[in-house]
Amino acid sequence: MGANDKHSEEIEAYEENIIENLTVNDALILIAVCAANEETAPDNNQIDDTKRITALAHDHPIFIDLLDSIEPSVNKFMNMIQDTDMVKYVMAAAKALKPEYNETAFTWAAMILMPDGILTETRKIILDKYALLLNIDQDDAQNILVKISDQK
Repeated sequence: MGANDKHSEEIEAYEENIIENLTVNDALILIAVCAANEETAPDNNQIDDTKRITALAHDHPIFIDLLDSIEPSVNKFMNMIQDTDMVKYVMAAAKALKPEYNETAFTWAAMILMPDGILTETRKIILDKYALLLNIDQDDAQNILVKISDQK
């Protein structure tokens, strides 16, 4: 086993430990970061995505005592996620979430994927997958998407 293989294994083990021990706050941020890292995410600008996710967290009451930790958490997950398959991360985050935060996580993902309020077919496929992984009823998911579209 070469040095690069060993280094890759160590990184993978570190990432697995992080995603297996998520707080609710980290789970919300991770799902938003996953949405930002989807191949079809608009702009795909990490600085803008970090600002948008940080703003979402700043506006949520669960983060009221953790405002200083938001941006470091966003950056940690932005730097950690390198693959194009977000399913394992969204699944890990969904397991860490309390059920009452599932719709919040889905809303954040939708807001990140639809900053222009437009639900393309590709975005719909991604968000349908997130709704399924987050156990969001299809009608509830559709209502959230309509609200986001109407706000833009």
